[in-house]
Amino acid sequence: MAAIQSAAGLQPYLQFGEVQWWYFPTDNLPGGQNYHGMPFYDAWTRAEFLAQFSHAMATITTNDVDPEDYADEVTFLPGLIGDFTDAVMEFVRDSHPTCRFEVLYPTDVNQTAFNRAINYPATAWTPEALDCLKTESFGFTFGRDLDGAESTIDFGEAPGFAAAQRSHLVGVQDATSPWLKEVQMAQGKGFESVVLFALDQYCLIGYQTPMPRSLRRSLRLAS
Repeated sequence: MAAIQSAAGLQPYLQFGEVQWWYFPTDNLPGGQNYHGMPFYDAWTRAEFLAQFSHAMATITTNDVDPEDYADEVTFLPGLIGDFTDAVMEFVRDSHPTCRFEVLYPTDVNQTAFNRAINYPATAWTPEALDCLKTESFGFTFGRDLDGAESTIDFGEAPGFAAAQRSHLVGVQDATSPWLKEVQMAQGKGFESVVLFALDQYCLIGYQTPMPRSLRRSLRLAS
């Protein structure tokens, strides 16, 4: 992908999208299959954990467990994510040294304390390592939860990302969804970008550009 962008005369810009451990303890598929348990137990991951901690990884069946009860797992699992993204960036930059990288982080599916602990490798995803941290929370948008959307927009403050290093992805839906207010909230923060998902939905619904401005206004009154 970096090579394609470079050949087109662009500075390569790649995203790590949903590279975290998957979010839900069950996966109900159309065929009726129901897979219980969190997805940490492939042979390689189990072997690496055993080698590092000298005991098998605990059996974790749900994502609402207390992270303090699984200290070794909470140390190990985000480390694998950080090691993976570090390795990809190093590999790509060997041939495309100016490539930029961003991480897409969904807050709505990482609401439990355990998910937050395992799915954000704080020592790897820093303002020094990444060009941009992009947040998203379609669940809050479609659930008409603007407080949740605002908390998502503000998420990058705590790990130290300046507004110019942050972006927000908004899910476009019908007029009953507050997606446009969410766009305006993110734009008001001065982010690098506010991205709409997806173009086909935007066009099929028939939204026009430029998008309308906020109806709010400010007044200065004499004292």
